[in-house]
Amino acid sequence: MNITHNSTEQRLLIKVSSMYYDQELNQQQIADRLNLSRPKVSRLLKMARDTGVVQIKVITPSTHYIDLEIELERRYKLQEVVIVDGDNLSHELLKRKLGIAAAEYLLRTITKNDVVGVTWGTTLQEMVDALIPLPTEDVHVVQALGGVGPPEAKAHSTDISRRLSQILNSKLTLLSAPGIVGSAEAKNILLSDWQVKSALKLFSKINKLFVGLGGIETNPVLQPSSQDVTEDLYNEIIHSNAVGDIALRFFDVNGNPVVSKLDDLTIGITIPEIKNIDTVIAIAGGLEKLHVIQGALSGQLINVLITDRETSEALL
Repeated sequence: MNITHNSTEQRLLIKVSSMYYDQELNQQQIADRLNLSRPKVSRLLKMARDTGVVQIKVITPSTHYIDLEIELERRYKLQEVVIVDGDNLSHELLKRKLGIAAAEYLLRTITKNDVVGVTWGTTLQEMVDALIPLPTEDVHVVQALGGVGPPEAKAHSTDISRRLSQILNSKLTLLSAPGIVGSAEAKNILLSDWQVKSALKLFSKINKLFVGLGGIETNPVLQPSSQDVTEDLYNEIIHSNAVGDIALRFFDVNGNPVVSKLDDLTIGITIPEIKNIDTVIAIAGGLEKLHVIQGALSGQLINVLITDRETSEALL
């Protein structure tokens, strides 16, 4: 039907559209008022959109970056990208803002029967700090990496796992082992422990894994003050082509695993196990993490990214 040649139909089209969009009447109310059938009202509203009588436009506030998120999702085939405004923020404030965004994502997506894995790091700590108590049904939190760093640190994987479980009122399984041990023999002994075995078996059940992305220059394990790795291990990693890590599993800028002696000393989730998880949520931002994020994206190690605007634009 060509409405330009039918003034009566055009008037009805405009009338129905005005009642629906301006007066906020529902379709049945409009049908009753104008003595039309409800399907007729529905057809008229569709025609109004199709012919341009009604034009719907989503107005994106300047603090939201929906177009940029969609472009990144398409480019890297991601489930979702969440971008925060990190302009002119200090490193610590940016991490806090990313943690808040990650907490919002977790609260929005958590569902019954989820098995949620967590690793370690200050960004995950910020996520947990930002969470509000949310009683859940049949949710299970699993520590996916043994303890790294001082046990009293809030960024310690055990503390993050325990606090997250308390907030969600969920079941909890801790990985009762160090993240890095001193020898392959010590690792074998720990892997034979029934509690450690029970935790490792649950890795295949994890359907959501929250991770930070560690950079070579910023990883606490690779700092001079760290007592987690020997000088030989430090030199092996620092002089390799690794750009970063997920849960102490290092990779290059193309996402390929970088094998080192540290793999034989690490107790925690592996890259093949990470790739088998439905949803891996990475929380990382700042241009110093650009190549790390690129590597994780190129290797398809993650499928949800929570980052900042400047880093997002650099990724494109």
